[in-house]
Amino acid sequence: MVATQAAIVALAMPAAPVDVAAREAMFVSERVHVTKAEWAERWPFSIDEGELVCVEFGGSRSVFFSEILSDEEAGTFGNMKLPRDVAVTTNPLALFATVENRDLYLPFDSLETLITRLAPMEAFGTALCVPQDKREL
Repeated sequence: MVATQAAIVALAMPAAPVDVAAREAMFVSERVHVTKAEWAERWPFSIDEGELVCVEFGGSRSVFFSEILSDEEAGTFGNMKLPRDVAVTTNPLALFATVENRDLYLPFDSLETLITRLAPMEAFGTALCVPQDKREL
């Protein structure tokens, strides 16, 4: 589901020339567990913990936050529930890719408020798209 939403978010990004090989390649980072306690007052979500993942597709990087389901909540084969996830972005158009799960965001009174809250988390999540062996220490 995250890969599909990444493709939708990529469509909302400004158009830029991308070579065919880059357009075909897709990188999905490791999932990183994040908690409200770690982020304190900068936490932009309505639940206390979740996972961040960065997806690079067509030369654009997109960050997503998803809830963590227990095995019981997830269900069994044939009767599974997918975790809800939302885009973590400062691009207002890209936020529409996950509008059905907007209750994962803390309540907000304006788009500006939401974007201001998401900016630090987006910066952190975007860094996940850099392979670990190439990250600066």
